[in-house]
Amino acid sequence: MDIKQLYKKTILEHNRNPRNYGTPESFTHKAEGLNAICGDQVFVFITVEQGVITQMNFDGESCAISTASSSLMTEFLQGKTVDDAKDLFADFCQLMDKKSSVESIDSLGKVNNMAGVKKFPARIKSATLCWHAMNAALLGNETATTE
Repeated sequence: MDIKQLYKKTILEHNRNPRNYGTPESFTHKAEGLNAICGDQVFVFITVEQGVITQMNFDGESCAISTASSSLMTEFLQGKTVDDAKDLFADFCQLMDKKSSVESIDSLGKVNNMAGVKKFPARIKSATLCWHAMNAALLGNETATTE
């Protein structure tokens, strides 16, 4: 399967059946991600215990790309340390940089399936919004934007 088909399949699957969707009863970190241009709004909820992300959820109203990216991110980052999540945020931003020729980064595993978004530069912010919110939450900030 080529990267384009894998990308489409990933977006469709995670948008139809988002993992970790909904507001949990408890969490230790929370941030809102807002993309004012397209109207995406994502809330990321994280539970950290002894430096490890034990639970991550998301909620909000967003497009298929944003929902799929949030679903994939929450699934991927659970069980990682806070420091690893911050490093993976930087890796994901590098992967999604439209000026970068990087098509995959080993540390991102199946998250590399989102790389197809780079072919649609106007949609990159939709894919990165939840990652910015996750990073903001871990840094103790309440909001994040892609502006």
